[in-house]
Amino acid sequence: MSYCINPNCPKPADPLHDTNRICRHCGSQLVLEGRYRALRLLGEGGFAKTYEASDFQSENKVLKVLFLNEKKAVSLFKKEAEILMRLSDPGIPKVETDAYFTYLPKHAHTPLHCLVMEKINGPNLEQWLYSRNYQPLSQPEAINWLKQLTTILHQVHASQFFHRDIKPANIMLRPNGQLVLIDFGSAREVTGTYLAKMGVGQKNTVIASKGYTPPEQDSGHPVPQSDFFALGRTFVHLLTGAPPLDFYDQFTDQLRWHSAAPHITPEFADFIDSLMARLPGHRPPNTEVILQRLAEINRPVSKVAMAKKPNFRFDKLLKDNAKWAAAGVFVIGGTAALGSIYTFTEGTTTPNRPPLSSNTIKSPEPRTLKPTYSPPPITNFNENIGNEKIILTSTLAGHSLDVRSIAISPDSKTLVSGSLDGTVKIWNLQTGKLIRSLNAHSEAQELVASVAISSDGKTLVSGSNSYGGTIKIWNLSTGELLMTLPKQVDGVSVVTISPDSKIIASGSEDMTVKLWDADTGTQLGTLYGHAGQVRAIAFSPDGKLIASSSEDTTIKLWNRNNSELMGTLVGHTGNVHSIAFTPDGQTLASASADNTIKLWNLRTGCTITQRCYATTTLSSHSGTLYSIAFSPDGQILAGGGLAGRVSLWNINSGELLQNLPGHSRWVESVVFSPDGKILASGSGDSTVKIWQMP
Repeated sequence: MSYCINPNCPKPADPLHDTNRICRHCGSQLVLEGRYRALRLLGEGGFAKTYEASDFQSENKVLKVLFLNEKKAVSLFKKEAEILMRLSDPGIPKVETDAYFTYLPKHAHTPLHCLVMEKINGPNLEQWLYSRNYQPLSQPEAINWLKQLTTILHQVHASQFFHRDIKPANIMLRPNGQLVLIDFGSAREVTGTYLAKMGVGQKNTVIASKGYTPPEQDSGHPVPQSDFFALGRTFVHLLTGAPPLDFYDQFTDQLRWHSAAPHITPEFADFIDSLMARLPGHRPPNTEVILQRLAEINRPVSKVAMAKKPNFRFDKLLKDNAKWAAAGVFVIGGTAALGSIYTFTEGTTTPNRPPLSSNTIKSPEPRTLKPTYSPPPITNFNENIGNEKIILTSTLAGHSLDVRSIAISPDSKTLVSGSLDGTVKIWNLQTGKLIRSLNAHSEAQELVASVAISSDGKTLVSGSNSYGGTIKIWNLSTGELLMTLPKQVDGVSVVTISPDSKIIASGSEDMTVKLWDADTGTQLGTLYGHAGQVRAIAFSPDGKLIASSSEDTTIKLWNRNNSELMGTLVGHTGNVHSIAFTPDGQTLASASADNTIKLWNLRTGCTITQRCYATTTLSSHSGTLYSIAFSPDGQILAGGGLAGRVSLWNINSGELLQNLPGHSRWVESVVFSPDGKILASGSGDSTVKIWQMP
């Protein structure tokens, strides 16, 4: 197979490309720089794609292509090439000095930026964990790997760079056991000027990987010790087999993971904790100290007990590492996939929604690890709405992992739930009995991220956020799988259906919204504009507007008929996880990781301006909110989030009406029945709870 990398080529993977030097569909060159030919697409993230490429002068390589000709993105891309050319280590992909070049496809006005690098034969550590059914790493293996990665970082830091995006997906394992640190697109050069800027509070571009990014990086102040935090979080994942956020307790701001790794010594567990200290000054000051501590932990117990541990307090750090201390600042910055670039005007340390991995080749098997969690006591709220209490009537149990999304049919008789266990379940809402379980996603080893029901009640749509995830269209009444839409490399984070049941809209980590014909499955168009993963999509009740929200902290409004961007709603300082229109379509609500709900009055003309601002802000009273929904009369807004309870607000007064405790983990989805009698909530505790409205 030979691949045309022209993004506008109508048939890039034509088998006849193998014998051609020119693409017969778009006229672009298939042989680049006289020596490279793209063979197959390996992956896609943000505005970059990677291909396996043949090299006429050597063995096969990896070709990375940037499709966004934007100044900041190009700068980061060039920086990655510069760093890889400068560094020489078996733990870093090799790049030749002439491996960076630009390529202008036929009829294009702007060039593509290309980087050729060594092809690493082996899995990344996310894939490696999956291949062993998430069996945790042993302590000797962990110490060996930690030494390898620290040695790699030693060279990176000695070259005045730090990585800013260490996580299992960015670490590969060669067949000989050598680890390789990849994706230097977000690495940052450390200079005296840079540290001085950080010292006076100037913000840096925020690049974040959920669960691995340290607090100071979220607020735009990265420094070299930031890599150590991400390294610690990575080893929590490897030592437990579960993502770090599975163990996060927001009420104590601690990662309670030790009980999930009983096979490691307390000393090693404490050392991992020191890497993840909240304040950079409490972490090891440099790679030499990390290697020294690992050597002590590896000694016989009697000697280890006598060894004096370094004090990682900030005052000691100033003495041990005068080079970095000259600026008097030790804060960390993080990184995301190329294209997910944005700068906060305010920092937030609120954790993100427990992530679905889009980097793994296959979806995870069900896990039983659960963090210890007890919802806090509920105080300062009205006990009921209009003196009539909302009652928990039933709990639907049957999923083995998080219930990520729920939907209720137009006749209020059927509830559908989608879960990280890969199944879609259909329930009788009146009796609470399971009607059927749809397993096509799980059989394809996909996670289910989102479900939606058409307004005519005939069609169910489900989307998977797994690597290469799909959208599936079902007959709701029979459970028959009608259609599977083409696989998407970055998976699907959200799906929704237009009010007239004709269009399916989907959002993904590639920062786009895609529109599909619900009857034929034909892709109708793609909406570009976000600079982060699309988290939520909603059609206005009249179907004329499409709203989308993103990790870039904005909401965008689009004209459904011509896909024109109508407006951008700005004001949140964290990921916007959920959006909802009022039934009259005049107000849009948005819920964010910045602990607020914002209400946007769409009658003020903001839909025809470029930047609009919220008219009302509600404090969530429960931290990050993952899902919101309006009651059918538009008077009540329900929200569920990290605190594990459902909150309800009076929209007219902004008053918090009631908090509904009951779930033992975060609430990921809330929805009202169309008749207004039922409120349903889906949770990370694997259940759906049914609440009777007064």
